[in-house]
Amino acid sequence: KEREIPLLSLFSLLSQKSLSLSFSLSSVVKFLFDERERERERSACALFCFFCASTERERKRNCDSIDSGLKRNVFIFIFIIFERAYIYTKMMVDNNEGVSSENNNNSSSSGGLGALDIKRTKELDSLLKLEDVYESQSECTRREEVLGELNEMLQDWIRTRSLSKGHPDESIRCNLYTFGSYRLGVHGPAADIDSLVIGPKHIDRAEDFFGFEEDDFEGSFYDYMRRHEGTEKIVAVPDAVVPELKTEFRGFEIDVAYCSLPGYSNVPLDLDVLSAKILHGLDDAGVKSLAGCRVADSLLKLVTNHSEYRIALRALRLWAARRGVYSNVVGFFGGVNLAILVARVCQLYPNASASMLVYSFFQIWDNWVWTTPVMLTSLDIAPKDQIPGLRHWDERVNKPERYQLMKIITPAYPAQNSTFNVSSSTLEVLKREFKRGKIVTGKVLIGEAKWTDVWSDVQFFAKYKTYLQLIITADNEEDFKKWEGWVGSRLKNLVQGVETFSEGAMMAHPGVKKFYDPEKDKEVHCNVFFGLFPNPSTTSGDAREKKKINLNPAIENFQMTVGNYIDRATGSVNWKPGMGVQIKLLRKKDIPSWALPEGGKYEESAFELVGVPGTQPAPPAENVNNNNNNKRAREEEKEEIKEEVKEGKTEENGDKKEASSLPVPRLAPSVVQKEVEEEKDLLLDSINDNKESERTREEQQHGKVVKKMKVSFASVVRQGSK
Repeated sequence: KEREIPLLSLFSLLSQKSLSLSFSLSSVVKFLFDERERERERSACALFCFFCASTERERKRNCDSIDSGLKRNVFIFIFIIFERAYIYTKMMVDNNEGVSSENNNNSSSSGGLGALDIKRTKELDSLLKLEDVYESQSECTRREEVLGELNEMLQDWIRTRSLSKGHPDESIRCNLYTFGSYRLGVHGPAADIDSLVIGPKHIDRAEDFFGFEEDDFEGSFYDYMRRHEGTEKIVAVPDAVVPELKTEFRGFEIDVAYCSLPGYSNVPLDLDVLSAKILHGLDDAGVKSLAGCRVADSLLKLVTNHSEYRIALRALRLWAARRGVYSNVVGFFGGVNLAILVARVCQLYPNASASMLVYSFFQIWDNWVWTTPVMLTSLDIAPKDQIPGLRHWDERVNKPERYQLMKIITPAYPAQNSTFNVSSSTLEVLKREFKRGKIVTGKVLIGEAKWTDVWSDVQFFAKYKTYLQLIITADNEEDFKKWEGWVGSRLKNLVQGVETFSEGAMMAHPGVKKFYDPEKDKEVHCNVFFGLFPNPSTTSGDAREKKKINLNPAIENFQMTVGNYIDRATGSVNWKPGMGVQIKLLRKKDIPSWALPEGGKYEESAFELVGVPGTQPAPPAENVNNNNNNKRAREEEKEEIKEEVKEGKTEENGDKKEASSLPVPRLAPSVVQKEVEEEKDLLLDSINDNKESERTREEQQHGKVVKKMKVSFASVVRQGSK
């Protein structure tokens, strides 16, 4: 840890085309193909320690202390090293872009970035600008001006409110902080701004920030904001996990949360939000409100190369949104999850370019064993920094946390699992997307694909055969906004219900996009679709068995859950007449036309089914032509058989000997046509079941061999005539 020498410093040397490690690579090959599992794990661990330590004593101590979980993941990294070496070699050969010694020297001095790295990164960045994920300079300036105006409003309100409560000091102030995508510097043109107000102890969240309806919120910041001329819309959400005001101010969406510090009568301008001291005496909502700022600041502190980090994170946020896996509420990734995963990749590859960070992202997380937590820092906290009553994620202490499906741990104290919403279904979808991303980005780096293929739109309604359609409705716009938010927060329960009531045989892929029926009012309804697919772990290989699955209990359980719509703070019922959720089971052919792309069909994509179990890549053109020729020959042979059956004729063998044959019953044309149109499966089964017996009987009776297709067809006809 003191040296901070990453495992993949080996790869940095490989990228600089160094040959001094050939002896180490040969030993790695020997270790990788060792048949004994324990020896292979220990060899991988020893290799890891070889590059992370300098003395024999350190290597021995580290090798004895690393646990088996880390050994498995280190072993995965060894394979990644070889894959990366292959990618770089193929990039240099296929692209015919030899790097001169002068460029090599420049790349060495610039942190190990080669000419191809820089070229791919520039291509990636230019495409991201075309995808409109960057904000213009004028728009950035306007955001800063709006935040400055909001800060002045807060200072004016905090002094006025303090004076009304007997605190006349003019120096009393509060601090405005941002977090989320804006704080990390990866926000887009239409992105909202997540902000937090930290105030003194005498300004309370419920009484002063939100106010009470009984006195018309008088004196509260909510009342101050709604009366301001720049406020276009404002909604108070005091009962959320993170209580906040959702506003539209000067054309920007700004979410404002509040936290008062019990130990401060006045908030200093240089307050350190990463200090554990400010957490003393806070309630659960206050801790969660501060977590956003603390996590964002920790990420920027732990990542060294901010420019490459931001380009890679923008690309992966676009990938997640286009591929339909960007929604933390239903169990996919949110902004924090992606930021932590990319930061971990940056820790492993501190000198890598953005293009290689994107490739490494898919390489690592496609092979990751998700029972192993992803952590940027150690979970061990000094006793002086520990605060009683705060729940700190640590599976070594809290046994239930060991069974969470995905563990992406936030780097700020108290640590939390940011992916606790992930279910078996959404984890399976994420694994498929990781595998697809790994293959496509590998092809991008060797020139066989484009960056746009990585984040091409998901063909959601072409993936599955069966779907669930959820129609969410309310009587008016205000009720619909509240009802839609409540139902959306409970969609994960429907996913879990499908898994539970199907006994693990069925999974659900929740769609993250909302659709609107053009014949209905857009302000009071929306549609959400779930794709249903079999669990690959229970339907793999030859063990597939068709069985009926009743999803009615899962649907009824979900409707009961969302129907129990109450205010968690007061216990009052929030459900109103007109609020409802209708659920329909649809086949692929029954999907409404307004939910499909224009024209009703998706554009052809060579990488859409990459990573999906049970699918194969598109065959080469030669194979397609051969298959077409074989199909045409089978059809011609079938036509000949049909004619012979109609005429009651038989074939003669090669030596032209006459032989008596059993009479073939003459059937009506409609019966023959019906038999000809039998399913291909029945025909193949008939071939397998009757091939030997029919051939033997025909040889004995007629002294000749009948063609396989003719025997099977005659067998089907005879069976139908009995």
